Amino acid sequence: MNQQITDSYQQIFKDKNKILAVFAHPDDLELYAGGLISRLTSDGKTVRSVKITNGDMGSRQENVTSQQLGQLRQTEDKNSMTVLGILPENNIYLQIPDGQVENNLEIIGLIAQQIRLFKPDLIITHNPENKIIRFDKDVNWVNHRDHFNTANTTLDAAFPYSRDILFFPEQLKNSNASSHSVSEFLLVDYYDHPDLVYIDVTSNIDQRVKGHACHSSQYSPKDAQDSADFFTALSQYPEGKRFERFRYVVAD
Repeated sequence: MNQQITDSYQQIFKDKNKILAVFAHPDDLELYAGGLISRLTSDGKTVRSVKITNGDMGSRQENVTSQQLGQLRQTEDKNSMTVLGILPENNIYLQIPDGQVENNLEIIGLIAQQIRLFKPDLIITHNPENKIIRFDKDVNWVNHRDHFNTANTTLDAAFPYSRDILFFPEQLKNSNASSHSVSEFLLVDYYDHPDLVYIDVTSNIDQRVKGHACHSSQYSPKDAQDSADFFTALSQYPEGKRFERFRYVVAD
């Protein structure tokens, strides 16, 4: 018998107004959480997207430079964020070279600064634990190094670096920045974890696909639809509801 799936959206977000999404590359947000982001913005929540890189190495073509690709992918990403309801002032690019994301103080500081400025109630980011992602018994993939390091760097930025004021004290000269703690996280790229939660994105799947398809240097509209079908369709609802999955962590 298939397990009945419960939508955890209200449980997690009923008392939250600001959500920070930190991802390594343009298109990561749509791939793992595009439906949720659309649902949040449609519900009046404020979402800030932070992309660590511009994805300027993500090409199998020989006739494009990394500079050209980075500019193109950032333009595509801006269009996608508009589709998903993220305001331009909440669309942040840290400009770290693609493939060079490290778990170091430089990038921790950049993310901590965004936490101190935006003061989110919850952070969404990559899987920080598994180098091999297990989707099911027959499907596995390698957790991109940039994803893995983005996740661990984001968690480090959330604790203790954005909280303790002696870290990066120059950031606090900005009157909009202050010490801030985050204790709740949604981590993507988990599919069989005990902390797994499901978010119903049935009403937002078209926006997810439309946003994902904005990344036309990487995906065709069919690719975007196939991705949504792969990641959000569950056997319990073969012709019906769609869900995105996350590991939900409360780290007091």
